[in-house]
Amino acid sequence: MRKWTVWIGVAASAVALLLAFRGVEWDELIRAASRADYAYLLPSALLMLAAIAARAERWRWLLGGRDKVGYWRSYRAVSIGYLMTNVLPFRLGELVRPIVISRGGAIGAVHALSSIAVEHVLDVVMILALLAVVLPDVPLPPLMTQGARLSAIAFGGAAVVMMLLVVAHKRVERAVERFLDAISWIDTPIWLRRFNSAMEGLGVLRSPRLFVMSTLWTLVGWLASVVSLYFAMLAFVPDASLTSALFATVTSTLVLLVPSTPGYIGVLEWAIRDSLVLFGWSSEVALACAISFHFMELAVMNVSGVVCLVREGLSWSAAVSEVRRANAARREALPTVEETG
Repeated sequence: MRKWTVWIGVAASAVALLLAFRGVEWDELIRAASRADYAYLLPSALLMLAAIAARAERWRWLLGGRDKVGYWRSYRAVSIGYLMTNVLPFRLGELVRPIVISRGGAIGAVHALSSIAVEHVLDVVMILALLAVVLPDVPLPPLMTQGARLSAIAFGGAAVVMMLLVVAHKRVERAVERFLDAISWIDTPIWLRRFNSAMEGLGVLRSPRLFVMSTLWTLVGWLASVVSLYFAMLAFVPDASLTSALFATVTSTLVLLVPSTPGYIGVLEWAIRDSLVLFGWSSEVALACAISFHFMELAVMNVSGVVCLVREGLSWSAAVSEVRRANAARREALPTVEETG
């Protein structure tokens, strides 16, 4: 990974931290943190685990159904992916998910990687739908409105492209084969096999049952995330509204699409703080809530990820090496992971 990309993330997080702490009275921030009822973070943490569990089940459907991948293998892959994402920049931890899931032998790494692309599109479409639910009650700032529109255009376009690839699979395959044949130094059968393996990850779009179940588990996962944040908010404001938790979850997720440091330091705090201020929270209470929730979220994800790493029989150094190798292969357009699907 090039060093300049790391510095972009560092700069983005630094700006977000400045925005999160702008105008904050430190005495009030400390007072808000000291008065909180942190017992609410326990159910919040349990719901965070439930959200991870729902996303693990969702991935099984995206990969072709329950008979393709065992639940605990999917859960371990998702948890390890979150752990690595919290440590490595630019979501590189997600590259370890296909590696872990392919260790079972039923699903190839390329197939799994393409299913993650479908997963991200589903996630953004779902949170935009949830945003539409709260729009009548929230006066959105122009920047946030523009960001939601751009996300809808970008990910809506990605969904259309995926659907076209599925509908015209054979035609696209023939076009790809002709293109590969025209390049003398490329081994057409190998690259065509890789292309078809990637297309398997879009198979969920061909099956109404798989698509419906994937969408339902996507909804379950996001609702668990919303209620998790809601309980964290209750620790600071006993009469906090579920609508504000829904809005803060949606806006923070959209903001996380921009580059940042591992663990989204600063970015999540800024997004949650400014979202809650729109609902009448003071900047200090909103920021204290955001910091506490982020700390709890990182703790839950990282502990779950470490446990799953041990259960999977992977060392930290081995997992990092696999991610670096996969990332180098991706940059050079020379996949090195073994395709088992």
